[in-house]
Amino acid sequence: MNLDHIDLRILAELAENAKTTFAELGRKLGIHPNVVAYRVNRMRRGGIIKGYATILDLEKMGVGEQMLIGINFPANSDREEIINRMGSIPEIVEIVSSFGSPEGLILLVGRNKSDIERAISKIKGMNISIDYAAPIIWIRRDGMMGKFLNQLASELEPPSRLRMEHHPKDYPELRGLKILESVSK
Repeated sequence: MNLDHIDLRILAELAENAKTTFAELGRKLGIHPNVVAYRVNRMRRGGIIKGYATILDLEKMGVGEQMLIGINFPANSDREEIINRMGSIPEIVEIVSSFGSPEGLILLVGRNKSDIERAISKIKGMNISIDYAAPIIWIRRDGMMGKFLNQLASELEPPSRLRMEHHPKDYPELRGLKILESVSK
């Protein structure tokens, strides 16, 4: 699926706030809400939008331990199978597989050091070697993906004289559908 600058702007906004309504997105981007809905649904069907997540403040929840672990998989092993098995360890909240060294990064969370140590023990039990383990001081994610997507969008954006209005009449697939609501100016 090819994405244009409008799709990328929509994704940038959703990356910042997945609860944004089509009407709010339309107002912000100067696009009719039906066009936003059409594009979001097309990206959802195409697998670009895989889901929506809630961002949690783990410290406020009493989950004060976070650890980044560099791992190496056993030689001649089925990496995908091992990653699937690691997914059963509740303290593992993110797994990154790579070609470098270490071959993978794992983000562990726990209420205390015992939770982390128990998870590390389970990982070692899978014959996975641990290259390093570093306590995390802070992870910043807010706004980072949106900035990247907006940068991509600006690179694809046509000159202003070539821009179209992005009204439902410009989308044959939307003809005959009920208009959600109009964009107030």
